[in-house]
Amino acid sequence: MSSASILRELHRLHRFAHELQDQVDRAPRQLKAQQDKLDREEQALAKAQESIKKLKVTVHEREVVLKGKQQEIAKYEQQRNQATTKKEYDALQVEIAHGKNQCQKLEDDILAAMLNVDEATAQIPKLEESVKKARDDMARVKQEFEPRLKQHQAQLDQARQQLKEQSSKLPLEIAEQYARLAAARGEDALARVEKRTCTACYTEITVQNLNDLLAGRLVQCKSCGRILYVQEEQPPH
Repeated sequence: MSSASILRELHRLHRFAHELQDQVDRAPRQLKAQQDKLDREEQALAKAQESIKKLKVTVHEREVVLKGKQQEIAKYEQQRNQATTKKEYDALQVEIAHGKNQCQKLEDDILAAMLNVDEATAQIPKLEESVKKARDDMARVKQEFEPRLKQHQAQLDQARQQLKEQSSKLPLEIAEQYARLAAARGEDALARVEKRTCTACYTEITVQNLNDLLAGRLVQCKSCGRILYVQEEQPPH
């Protein structure tokens, strides 16, 4: 097998490995995005449930205060009915009126809180459905990705092994430079030449460079530094 053929195959394997690595890297990101969505839906449900709980506590507390105020008013009314002077009677009337105003405000607050409880409670089924859908989506994504991820990882391991096997076939002068560039640049270590032009940076090579390539000698692009190879076997010029 010629150096050009080996380099072509190495470049193909590098591109293939890069695509597989991208697929392997993408899966955890997509799973995390789905998990983040599930977390948000669960947090929205928990927040709504906690809000309802607090509103119910508020209703209960206001009802306790209201009951106390009503008992206080009843006491004032009894004292008013037993008042012996106009001054005492008028003072109790003021307390009763003030108490009734407070009761009215408490009743308004209780009603508003109860309406809020009803509105928030009505949203719970919708939030629960969103959580269920997010959980189902998460399970589906895991089911789809786990076997695919294993397949991509197996293909990636195989591609890496093939890269080692192919690179071992290179002549020593090319193999050493290839090893350095491949370690640093991956698939960008190589570039195909078409019509005496580097297809990576579109720099034209000399006729001598092309003949060196066809003869199996190491040629690097003077512009981008990639190791060059020809796409098809051709006779030297």
